[in-house]
Amino acid sequence: MLDTGMTTKKTVRIGAVQAESSWLDLQAGVAKTCAIIKEAGEKGVEVLGFPEVFIPGFPFAIYTSAPDEDFVLEYQKNSMVVGSPEYNQIRRAVRDAGIWAVIGFSERVGSTLFLAQSFINPAGEVVHHRRKLKPTHVERYLYGDGQGEDTKTCVTTENGITIGALNCWEHLQPLLRYHHYNQGAQIHVASWPYLQPSGPGVPMSSASDISGDVITRMVAVEGGCFSMVCSATISKEGSERMKVPAALGGPAAVPIAGGGFSAIYAPNGTILAKSKDQFSEEIVLADVDLDDIHRHKQMADCIGHYSRPDLFSLNVNNTPMPRVKYSDGSHIPSVAARQLPLED
Repeated sequence: MLDTGMTTKKTVRIGAVQAESSWLDLQAGVAKTCAIIKEAGEKGVEVLGFPEVFIPGFPFAIYTSAPDEDFVLEYQKNSMVVGSPEYNQIRRAVRDAGIWAVIGFSERVGSTLFLAQSFINPAGEVVHHRRKLKPTHVERYLYGDGQGEDTKTCVTTENGITIGALNCWEHLQPLLRYHHYNQGAQIHVASWPYLQPSGPGVPMSSASDISGDVITRMVAVEGGCFSMVCSATISKEGSERMKVPAALGGPAAVPIAGGGFSAIYAPNGTILAKSKDQFSEEIVLADVDLDDIHRHKQMADCIGHYSRPDLFSLNVNNTPMPRVKYSDGSHIPSVAARQLPLED
């Protein structure tokens, strides 16, 4: 278990993004991301979280229509490459704002896509980059699996604060959650797409209120951390652009408009802040007292005094698996593993 100790900095302002993506437009998506980062810096945010694949937007057409090669090709071309000029533009924005940010985007490596999250520090350095370990349901048609290195879900800041992040239904993998808590998550970024509230004809399991007020809120209580939902919204025009209305129905709670449910939960489950409604574009803000984590864990620390490692334990394979390894033991590292210089 990672011992994060008692952090020297107690109160932290955190922000959960709720905004509409610039659908299938990489440059516009990067520009909007940078504008949100700038706004967060001006509002004193210290840790900022973005929705799942905010760039170039979550492709719910894969749930509502048959495979479309031309749509996927356009999506591939507007996904972001780690180390690209667009990627470094975001890094510069984070540096200029002087904040920590977890950026959610569709990462392209050749012809393969990943549901990615990059942890960027106030110096604009990529401290960690990870990919969703198991894409959900028909996402597997579009995205590849994360690997051993992506089991790392947390980083620790210069102030000793541990920031963690997971994508969407990674929150429904109990062993991954436990491993996540064991890494010491104090401020958790839960990156979600746009989802419809529960109601007639809406699959309850993927509805926004279940994903937020049940699943992400449970992470706060179970893990003893501040947990923030970072969710997207969509407009009717966006739905048309993303071909969502083709045939609504199926296993996902796909909205035609709205779908935002950003919120921030305390370790005891209290709702600290919520978006105005499912249509608004805003940064949901809360000033959090990290001592509340210790107050909550006095009752139940699931990776501490409330665990039974003598009876239950978890084995994790965190070994990177290169696609090509040579007989001398060397291999070509992923471009995502290379820390590239940040130029003005």
